[in-house]
Amino acid sequence: MNLNIERTNFVRACDVAIPSTFFNRLTTGVKEIDEMFGEGIIPGSSFTVTGRAGSGKSSFLLQLMEGLANNGYNVGYASGEENQHQLAYTCKRLNVSNVSIASETDIDNLVNATKDFDALVVDSFQALTSANKLNFSELERYAISSLVKAAKENECALFIVMHFTKNGVLKGSTLIPHTVDVNIQIELDEEDDSTARVVSFIKNRFGATLDYRASMTSKGFTFTGKVVEQEVTPSKNARKKTLIDSILKLDPPLITKSTIMTSLNLSGSQAYLILKELCDTNKLVKIGRGDNACFKKVLVEEKVEA
Repeated sequence: MNLNIERTNFVRACDVAIPSTFFNRLTTGVKEIDEMFGEGIIPGSSFTVTGRAGSGKSSFLLQLMEGLANNGYNVGYASGEENQHQLAYTCKRLNVSNVSIASETDIDNLVNATKDFDALVVDSFQALTSANKLNFSELERYAISSLVKAAKENECALFIVMHFTKNGVLKGSTLIPHTVDVNIQIELDEEDDSTARVVSFIKNRFGATLDYRASMTSKGFTFTGKVVEQEVTPSKNARKKTLIDSILKLDPPLITKSTIMTSLNLSGSQAYLILKELCDTNKLVKIGRGDNACFKKVLVEEKVEA
């Protein structure tokens, strides 16, 4: 894969001239959205946006593009998931009117489109096509290298929608998330609130990795604030293991979400995700539904009998 990254000699960091694009960020004028991207989006940067079906990837990106358009930027949304009329209908529902939309999946056409736009959404990577005869791996490499290279050369911020399988695994190889600058994941927040979402920046070359709480209705996203800033150390896996061990050491025979939120100083979304993982791995059994649900620790002898 060739992104035209030039070899350089070693020089002191203070002697490297930083391009002006790093400081001339694209902004939406929406405080909560601009804050997510470190007070704006760097021209030419590339993003993946992942999540399960129905998590709100398209709604989030259409609202983002509308904010940019309202601030004077030329933005485009290319869909391989919906035809132009379906996409226009979605835009109408979300009160999005200034985003240029098209049904387009050809990689070369999308590469050329980066010359015309300040920001471009490709929805989705799995729908991309090429006039060249390429197998899946070749198409994947050609698509991501061509699009990211063109985005940087033309200073067009590029957003690529990615899908998960039913098992929660990213479709395709890890090449795409490793190549782009930022990985964003949209997740359901609370088990019994279908509108709650968490927008997570799980990789960010230009800023911190942050989680944002939001709600999503038929009218789109409303952002309610930052959830937590993920620290570099200790690692995320280490923190998770510590939380799991702490939960399993709790004395009450029945555990509630509010109990671990109070005991371990967790948000509702963090508590839900940890409890769900413990149930999925047969370490806890859920009794009841919603906020009144209780969780019972599974004893070793119960696992043997099972």
